[in-house]
Amino acid sequence: MNRQLFAEFEGRRDKIQIYADIIKVTKKPTNKTRILKLANIQFHTFQEYIERLCSNGFLEKINTTENKASLKKIKPRKTLFIATELGLKWCNKVEEVYQKLKNRV
Repeated sequence: MNRQLFAEFEGRRDKIQIYADIIKVTKKPTNKTRILKLANIQFHTFQEYIERLCSNGFLEKINTTENKASLKKIKPRKTLFIATELGLKWCNKVEEVYQKLKNRV
């Protein structure tokens, strides 16, 4: 899955391509800002899509914590997202389909 993101091509992307780009970007634990930047999506779009991907098992949400010794509390630090095995398999299938369609034109 070392192919380019769909966001790097000219023209509009469909929803499937946006989902695939988000999954590609999250092969490693990735924060919201990096996903927004690399997948080239707006925040309101991100919120909608990330919720669907997580609820359907394509992404996993990871909450990291930071230990505040002076406050003796553990506070949430940031939220990261990582693609699941299911998400990566789905993304590979999408890549294959789009590649075959591209070669036929």
